[in-house]
Amino acid sequence: MVVLSFQAVQYLPALDHCSLQRRQSGGRTIRCGIAEQSGEPAPFGQKTKYNDGFFEKAFMTLFSRKMEKFSAKAAGPSEEVKKKGWFDYDYDSFVDVSKGVMQGRSRMQQQQVVREVLLSMLPPGAPAQFRKLFPPTKWAEEFNAALTVPFFHWLVGPSEVIEVEINGAKQRSGVHIKKCR
Repeated sequence: MVVLSFQAVQYLPALDHCSLQRRQSGGRTIRCGIAEQSGEPAPFGQKTKYNDGFFEKAFMTLFSRKMEKFSAKAAGPSEEVKKKGWFDYDYDSFVDVSKGVMQGRSRMQQQQVVREVLLSMLPPGAPAQFRKLFPPTKWAEEFNAALTVPFFHWLVGPSEVIEVEINGAKQRSGVHIKKCR
């Protein structure tokens, strides 16, 4: 895998929905996403209203468009799908597409579809390169957990890295989902 260019991007989110935290190691963390509780009673507690930003909508759109190809609802793209623009997707439409993928499939078939979707978003040879760069070591497991929290917030909701015990040794490679989205 060759990186052709690298560009630094500074993202300045609206401060009313974010918090800046300083780590003991000297780094900084910006947490954004959850704005407020909606006030509507939900079956398993208070429903949270999310203010999805550019990256969250981009991930939802990318996953939704890829998964629509496997949806049981559509043999071909419907008029509604054709009219949707890049940022017209939200979490609810992502869930609707996911339900379409589930229809008429066993659990194993659903997992296979999700695997195909994920692999289709990677360049050829990426899984093998990933395994080579990140063999199953303590560092790789902790690194993956650290990446999961910021990059999958849009999918699973607020989460945090926690300490777990693996073969008698403690390491920070667990991810605790505080409230599933």
